[in-house]
Amino acid sequence: MQSAVLSLAITVTLSVAFTVCAAIPVLEVQYLTFILLTVNRAFLYGGLSAFIVITFPLGHFGKTLGMTLALAAVVSLLQYPCFILVNGPLQGNPLYLNIALIALVTLSYVHPINVYFYCRRETRRRILEATPVPAQQ
Repeated sequence: MQSAVLSLAITVTLSVAFTVCAAIPVLEVQYLTFILLTVNRAFLYGGLSAFIVITFPLGHFGKTLGMTLALAAVVSLLQYPCFILVNGPLQGNPLYLNIALIALVTLSYVHPINVYFYCRRETRRRILEATPVPAQQ
């Protein structure tokens, strides 16, 4: 799982960069946003599949991937309330929603950090289990 930490961190960094670029209403920046979207999507799906293969038993890959993609589809339904929020109370100005989404995506850094510390803890535990205890005299 430790090999997935770098991929997870890169994916979150790309997501934050994409969200920041999407919040900037300049046409030239939107070209970069499209490139980041394409690269980020590849990292999301590739990293998700790799993480599931590493973390869960192989016999459950299809079920786990399917549940994850179904959850992502349900979360993507939130775009409609966001659209209503921007057009209603925010009066067409998505600035506050963009700031909230940037903060929310930035919270995703918790996952790679959590996986890193979990791997360190497991490595220490295995080293302690493998170390023979000297006999007391």
